[in-house]
Amino acid sequence: MKMFDSKYIEKELKEINKNLLKKISIYIFGGGAMSFFDLKTATKDIDVILSSESEAKALIKTLYKTGYKKIETNDEIYIKMKTREIIENQEGFRWDIFVNKVCKGLSFSKDMQKRAKPFKNFSNIKTYLISPEDIFIFKAVTSRPRDREDMFSLFSYGLDVNIIKDEIQKQAQLDEDKAWLSYFFVGLDELIREYNIIFPDYDEFLKLAEEEMLEKLILEFIRRKPRSLNDLISILKCDKEEIVPILKDLIENYQISLSQGKYQTK
Repeated sequence: MKMFDSKYIEKELKEINKNLLKKISIYIFGGGAMSFFDLKTATKDIDVILSSESEAKALIKTLYKTGYKKIETNDEIYIKMKTREIIENQEGFRWDIFVNKVCKGLSFSKDMQKRAKPFKNFSNIKTYLISPEDIFIFKAVTSRPRDREDMFSLFSYGLDVNIIKDEIQKQAQLDEDKAWLSYFFVGLDELIREYNIIFPDYDEFLKLAEEEMLEKLILEFIRRKPRSLNDLISILKCDKEEIVPILKDLIENYQISLSQGKYQTK
């Protein structure tokens, strides 16, 4: 597979800029951003997030104009990632384009946008590099080839674990239908096992994932029918001390209520 370095990516950006009819902002993540951070010598594609559909349409239209063609894929990984468009040129360089969400719905949050580093500014394109911490999160919740290798490079570069911890918890709050803490932990655990590294606050990430899964199981059983505390302890085979704080949080967040000794969904 042919690979492309940062100079090639910059050349493509200049060509696209010349043909754009609208000013847009592009946030680069994945291998493309890592190549500009000097964490990869080359990449096969550029992953970009745009904050509006109108900007995405302008970019896609210009890519077609400059010789790119849409790639149809049945690859389950890319389907799950909810890619807005996959476009490739004759040399095999590909754009994976996302709008506001990526990786099964992970939100491109305001904090992620603030952490992004301004990069190259052209007459019609402003480019930003997503922070290494946020790229690490994106990589952790996906399972594409070389994602764990990229996570190791980012880990070796140096990461603020508190940023990662705060962001992944916020993502879990933004989309309670998804088990983001658990998705993240699976990727983190695969990284640790593959590269035999010690990751800061690993036990805390494990605890967050376990609590998330326990909360989702509690909600699932309560939705079926109201349950007492003893019912839940028996079904889930957990200690009272593990379940009570979660039930308290669910009540405080107005997701469940307690009536006549039984918990039920609202």
